[in-house]
Amino acid sequence: MKRLKATFSARMCLILSLVLGLIPAIAFACKVPVFRYALERWNVDRYTMVVMLNGEPDEEVAGAVKRVMDASATDAANVEVQVIDIAKLSPQEQWQLEDFDATVETPHLQIFYPERNGRRKLCWEGAFTSSVVDAWLSSPLRSKVIDQLVAGASAVFVLVEGEDPKINQQVEEMVRLGVQQAMLEISIPEGVIPRLGANEYLKQHPEASLDDVLRCDIPLKVDFQISRLAFDDQNESALRAMGNGLAASSSGPWLIPVFGRGRMLDAIDAKDLTAQTVMNACQYMVGECSCTVKTQNPGVDLLMSANWSESLGGDTVVIVDSQTQLSPQLVEIPNGVPSASSLMQSDQNTVAENADERPALDDEQAMDDDSGMDDPSAGGLGLRAVLISVLAGTAIAVIGLGLRSRNR
Repeated sequence: MKRLKATFSARMCLILSLVLGLIPAIAFACKVPVFRYALERWNVDRYTMVVMLNGEPDEEVAGAVKRVMDASATDAANVEVQVIDIAKLSPQEQWQLEDFDATVETPHLQIFYPERNGRRKLCWEGAFTSSVVDAWLSSPLRSKVIDQLVAGASAVFVLVEGEDPKINQQVEEMVRLGVQQAMLEISIPEGVIPRLGANEYLKQHPEASLDDVLRCDIPLKVDFQISRLAFDDQNESALRAMGNGLAASSSGPWLIPVFGRGRMLDAIDAKDLTAQTVMNACQYMVGECSCTVKTQNPGVDLLMSANWSESLGGDTVVIVDSQTQLSPQLVEIPNGVPSASSLMQSDQNTVAENADERPALDDEQAMDDDSGMDDPSAGGLGLRAVLISVLAGTAIAVIGLGLRSRNR
């Protein structure tokens, strides 16, 4: 009998988990592809530059410090700066510095990746010079990637070359094969609503969600670009360093998929690279965005000098999520289980009210109101609320029937 009860309990837990597990997916599903959602709605994460001095710097170093601090203050680049004069620190204070080596020559520079899960990782360190600062703030290839993303590229695959030209060529051919396959087989998810004309569409389709409306007019298409970073290209030392810190091999070649506002997925080593690997990366980036919380998605941002808001038209919505908020917010299940018919009637009334109250927008200005786009009570959530309630009710009913059966 005990064994029978244990089996029954396990089955009930499994059923409940399956039913409730669907709730976050339903609540947060979004038709906009991941690459476009990231481009329009994810703010860029900041790198940290730690400049270590030993007393008053000379004119060149002082100018370089000012340049990077100005870039941080004006958001010309996604970087923040910490200037530390170790001459003013006691030995105990020096040893408390992160990754500090008392033997290094100053001025010295440490560059940390953006924080993730409350931690930050050292990306690169070396001598602090004016040329080093310039190389980290911008480079020709990164500028090209920015232009491609703003022009509508779904992603840019940056091939970081190794020393062997033959292997580099083999890797590029593999990448091209995967990209060609992806562009033939992958399509934009159905249900994405263009910004222009969105107001009229929402009037005609009150069940549609504001989350599925594009925030800018950049062409939405499946378009993957490939760029090569030459092995001996000194202008791209910063880009190589950023990829190297996340790669399994330091020698290369590896592949870095870049999308959104310079978001790069972890570098793919040549030995792990296949056409299917490239295809999988493409499918992720073009797939429906199921999680709006940036920190729950893979990858890390590149350090870039770009004014994304201006490049995208200035009307995009940026969603800033907390680094500590790593779980989707679950929908609270109300007490009681109303009938399906009453749920449908209530939802229809809600949708009708939302349709009547929705402000009229000109097509050219549709969706410019940030607060309206992020309103969780928008009409598109009505149907989701019904589905969530029905699923929750089903789970409760199943458990109730099971308990009655067990008591018998």
